[in-house]
Amino acid sequence: MARNKTKPVVISPQAKEDIQNILLYLKEHWTQKSIEEFLQKLEIFYSVISLNPRLFGYYNKRKNIRNYALTKQNIIYYRNRKSVIEIITVFDGRQNPKKLKPIL
Repeated sequence: MARNKTKPVVISPQAKEDIQNILLYLKEHWTQKSIEEFLQKLEIFYSVISLNPRLFGYYNKRKNIRNYALTKQNIIYYRNRKSVIEIITVFDGRQNPKKLKPIL
């Protein structure tokens, strides 16, 4: 039986900033449990795409950008590169989608 190969997940500076902003918001307005649940969902997502980066649908096939709704509010945009998976941004879906254009 063949072993599943995993790809490393690389988080862009934009995505790091997005995640920090989400965590700050959760800390200010929600509970520690909410923070832990968010981080757990994020870790599970990283594990899943590390094993199967093509699991989720394309946002923009030409640019090789895929997306996944991590929560009702947060959508992760990522790119499956040759040797790594790049997390581009974690976007709040309640924002104007035009804000995505300069990022992606």
